[in-house]
Amino acid sequence: MLKMHQFTSASLLHIALTLLFLWVAALQLNDPDPLFWCLLYLFTATVPLMAFFHIPAEKQAPVLALACGFCLAGFILVLPGASEYLNHISQESLVQDMSPEKPYIEEARELIGTAVALAAIITYWILNKRKITQPD
Repeated sequence: MLKMHQFTSASLLHIALTLLFLWVAALQLNDPDPLFWCLLYLFTATVPLMAFFHIPAEKQAPVLALACGFCLAGFILVLPGASEYLNHISQESLVQDMSPEKPYIEEARELIGTAVALAAIITYWILNKRKITQPD
């Protein structure tokens, strides 16, 4: 059973990150390949949500591993296009509209989003490791 939650700055951060990654997942719905990217951000949103509800670190580990695996797969998917973007970085902006002639722009943006998601996951993983080794 879930206990009543006392709101702290950490719990507000957990909720803010959960909402951010849920919003990003929703943005992926109009992507040409929405299933993978929606799942990546939904699993990432689950990570701070579990911290908000004080799910024990040991029970969070499988979700953290799954989310991390999605991020690593995401890197593999977009790395070729993102590295192609580096060849055009002086002529192309990341904030222009998507174009079938320039898929490397979307892949560079997806690489950045995946890096942000992975950074959040790794941060929670480190915090969980500290909780396991230094219990309250």
